[in-house]
Order: sequence, then structure tokens, then C-alpha cells
Amino acid sequence: MIKQAEGDTRAKIIDAAYKVLADIGHEKASMKEIAKEAGVAQGLINYYFPSKEDLLFELFHTETNRYCDEINKIDSIPLSQTFIRDALKIPEALVETHPEWHRLRFELFAIGLRSERGCQEIARSLQAGREQAINSMGKLPLGDNVNKDAVASILLAVLDGLALQAMSDSDFDGEATYGTFAEIMEIYMAVKNK
Repeated sequence: MIKQAEGDTRAKIIDAAYKVLADIGHEKASMKEIAKEAGVAQGLINYYFPSKEDLLFELFHTETNRYCDEINKIDSIPLSQTFIRDALKIPEALVETHPEWHRLRFELFAIGLRSERGCQEIARSLQAGREQAINSMGKLPLGDNVNKDAVASILLAVLDGLALQAMSDSDFDGEATYGTFAEIMEIYMAVKNK
């Protein structure tokens, strides 16, 4: 019972940190503000997370897992001529439905690049993303000449870049851009599978 309560408190703190950081950003967020949002004493946050950085990276890890769970919906898409287009609709929709997740992701990338531990956390997140992409590519009839790791890395970079554009440029045409990217991927797959 105590373990369950500890897990609930930890989860409540992580959820509160997510909300506060998404709302006001890392620079303005304080442990005091997070404790207030979580409805716990600030000392309790320090018990679970000795530093703000520890909390940030745990939040990053938790949100990466949640994002990957959403991306797992690609696995339910039937293999067809439109599979790539249909699959790209999921990350495209996530930018619209969860912009706070993307804002937090970009902020944590910037923070993380300033420390060795942060770089390790980013690398861990990117590895999870690549594994997810490779898993989703498993549905496609790909030959041995396709470097799945390289394609997965490119997918992550493109999807992060498109998310950034969608969030910061009011003139960004997501439908056309994601559609064009799908065409590029379809052409690549067709050429590689000849």
C-alpha cells in the first residue's frame, strides 16, 4: 500500500511538472510552483527528485514513453498503398492535439544539450523513437538494402522539424508538407524495393 501511495505521489509530481513547464516554461517554473500544482509540500518533491534537473529528465523520459504509446497506433493501420500517408497522420495530429508536449520536448532538448546527463537523456529518448520507427517500418516489405536505422533517424529529424514549423509558423501548410514527405518516402521505398 505504501509503494502505491509513493507511486501515486511521484506520478502526481510529474504530471504537475508537465503542466507547469508546458504553461510557463523552464525558466519561470519553480519547484514551489510545481509543488503547488501537485498539491504537495515542496520538500516532498525534493525527496523524489533531488534537483530540478532530475525532475526535468524524469518528465522527459515519461513524456517520451507517452508519445511512443501514441505513435504505437501506427501498428493498427492496415498495410495498403496509403500506409505511409496514414501513418504520418498520427504524428501530424499530435502536433495539433498535444502542442504542449512538443514545446516541452524542444525546451528539454535545449536544456539537455548543456549537460552530459542531459545529452544522455536526449540520446535515450531518440533511441526509443528510432526503435518505434523501426518497429512501425516492420510492416513494410523492405529489402535488406534499406538501412532502417538511418531511415528511422531521418524520420525523427523530419517529424521534429515539421512539429517545430507547425507550432511557430502560422503560414505552415501541414497537410501539403506531410503529404509531400509521404510522397518522398513512397518514392524512396519504391526505388529501394526494385
